Amino acid sequence: MASQTKEQQTTAVVYKPNEHADEYLVFVDDENEYKLWKEQPEGGKDIALARFVGNFDIYKSGTGHTGHMGIVSKQEIESAFFDDSKNIKDKSVDAAIVIILQHGQTLKKDRFDSMRIHKNPARGTGDTRGTGAERGQFR
Repeated sequence: MASQTKEQQTTAVVYKPNEHADEYLVFVDDENEYKLWKEQPEGGKDIALARFVGNFDIYKSGTGHTGHMGIVSKQEIESAFFDDSKNIKDKSVDAAIVIILQHGQTLKKDRFDSMRIHKNPARGTGDTRGTGAERGQFR
C-alpha cells in the first residue's frame, strides 16, 4: 500500500480530561500554525484560532478516537470541561477548544477515517436512509 500524502491525512488534537473520561477531538487544518500557537505562553497567544481550526466543533466517539464521530452537545461540554464551576465565566465551545488544543495530543489519521462524522441530516448532510431490507440489513 502506498504511503499517504499530506493531502490525504488529517490532523486532530485528542484530549482526555481524566483516565475515565471520553476522548474529545478538534480537527486542525494547518498543523504548522497550530504548533506556533501552542509554543506561545497561555496568556499571550496572538495567533487566532481561525488560522488553523477550520471547524469550531468538538467531536467524540464511543470507541475513542476511532469509529464514527459526532458533535458534542454544549451541555456535555460544560460538564466535561468546566465541572459546573461558578467561577468560570466563559463556558463556551471556543473555551473548551482552547483547553483541548493546549493539553491534547496531536494525532494524524487517514482522511477517510477522520471524515466519518455523523452530521445533522436535517441540515442536508449525512445519511438519511434508515436500516432495513432496502439496505440489506435486517433486525
